[in-house]
Amino acid sequence: MLDGASGVSRRSVINGIGAGAIAATAGCAGGGSSGVEMTIASTFEPGHILVQAAENFKEQIEEESDGDISVEISPGGSYGSEDEIGEVVSQGGVEAHSAGSFPYYQFASEYWFFGCPFVLSGYDQLLSVLDSDQMQEGHDTLIENGNQRPIGQQIYRGARHFTSNTPIREPGDVNGLNLRLPELDPWVQTWEQVGASPTPVALDELYSALEQGTADASEGGAEQISSFNLHEVQSHLSLTSHLIANGNIYINESFYQGLDETHQNLIMEIGQETTQSAAEKSQDREQELIDELGQDMELIEDVDTEAFQEEAAPAVEQLFDETWAFDWETVRNM
Repeated sequence: MLDGASGVSRRSVINGIGAGAIAATAGCAGGGSSGVEMTIASTFEPGHILVQAAENFKEQIEEESDGDISVEISPGGSYGSEDEIGEVVSQGGVEAHSAGSFPYYQFASEYWFFGCPFVLSGYDQLLSVLDSDQMQEGHDTLIENGNQRPIGQQIYRGARHFTSNTPIREPGDVNGLNLRLPELDPWVQTWEQVGASPTPVALDELYSALEQGTADASEGGAEQISSFNLHEVQSHLSLTSHLIANGNIYINESFYQGLDETHQNLIMEIGQETTQSAAEKSQDREQELIDELGQDMELIEDVDTEAFQEEAAPAVEQLFDETWAFDWETVRNM
């Protein structure tokens, strides 16, 4: 998972989905007098920017279609964790989900370099890469392997930073720190290269892990740091900006192809509008959150981000050589 709520295991739900469920989903796509019905699931809680994007999509699509398309939002992990929901959507048990970049890691992992620390310079480059002709291979792979596609642009969820009880200004400052990370091999490999000691901890156990000393530090966006009240157990927020977190609304491909062209166009148009709006809202809110955190934590703004990038570079290069599509120079020029 990419910091989605762990939720209750829904493997029984996933295992119960088969051809019948997919056929039922396709039946909904037929429209007719009953119209089109779709559910957007999410592991994130109400109020999260990805859930807000789904809610905005629901409001607009129902209005623009004169009620011919109706949408139900199911947040908070009611269908399981991020990877479990990805499988449910892939198999047609749910028509769509609002998630981070995890679907690419799950179904097109060789193209998931954009979701890893120290690879891209910022949000503008992220959008440029994802809109490039070369990355169409990745989008096609997501459709082929995951039976789903994004319906808008990647939503800006904020730069990820470092929380700790000591200031972090350069790579040497993280040496030996037990850094809480999701269980994502590329992230672990990269932070080990920088010098940290990755410590896998579920997101819902993050606060207690920091409080009890199981982990010394964490990394995450301002929204995560704020919503988990990490200022109560961490004294410093160092603005490392090592990764731009992102997300999207992804729709089941079989469901989408079963819609008529008018409904397809409407979904893609409103998907683009709502994800762009959510990205702008998240960007506007980010600095406000950082300022609020700065009232309770010491903000470290003079971080040597270039030194961090240089320290991480060998691990990133190795990942491009052994795991990811393209090469780093090609990605930089996308």
